[in-house]
Amino acid sequence: MNYIILTGTSRGIGEAIAGKLLENGNILFCISRTMNEHLIETASGKGIPLYYYEGDISKPMVAVTILKDIFRKIVFSDDDRIALINNAGTIEPIGPAGKLKTGDIEQHYRTNLLAPALLINHFIKLCAGATVQKVILNISSGASEYPYHGWSMYCSSKAGLDMLTRTIALEQDMVPNPVKLFALKPGIVETSMQKLIRHAKPGNFHEKEKFIKLHNDGLLIKPEEVADTIAGTLFADTIPPGALLSLKQLKEYIK
Repeated sequence: MNYIILTGTSRGIGEAIAGKLLENGNILFCISRTMNEHLIETASGKGIPLYYYEGDISKPMVAVTILKDIFRKIVFSDDDRIALINNAGTIEPIGPAGKLKTGDIEQHYRTNLLAPALLINHFIKLCAGATVQKVILNISSGASEYPYHGWSMYCSSKAGLDMLTRTIALEQDMVPNPVKLFALKPGIVETSMQKLIRHAKPGNFHEKEKFIKLHNDGLLIKPEEVADTIAGTLFADTIPPGALLSLKQLKEYIK
């Protein structure tokens, strides 16, 4: 049995990943601030077990409480596998430093960096004694390596997620029954986040026209393409621990 914990499933990439993973042999635990009724109905129609948690994981006790409840529902057998996919994220606030609100900055880092850090920490703790295959996939961004005007929060939080991935992967290499961590930079995907980018005030984001053109030219990646790739590689033995991969690179590991 594959146990898969996935955050940010109300829409976009997270919803697409969850939909793709609704297959026999999988048990899904979905987490988002808003319940996704379509996913619940689809899972029920297919007879696939899906547990849905409606909560804001940017609040530390919410994230920890949900994860503990999930592990109370899991009883491992020898052939089982478990994965955590940290997908939930936000691009807001968009704008140059000096013009951002304190609360918006705090909420951004709580969502994009604190929540994954807490979930990773407690995931490792809660399954430390399990001898099954254990995987954590963090959804990062090319913005972790490339600075965009107006994206100081997003670029830095994703860079932090990359280093979190690499550092904890290094730690896990030194323990028995390690958790393998890797990160995916999926590219420019057609999601609600892209709509926010295209509607940003020009003074807050200087490269707005570039993203509008990519959309108009039909060059954005579909969430389903990302979901297909993740579903085909999530438990691939050949992905090196701590790897930071583009979508193209991850596709090379599809069996």
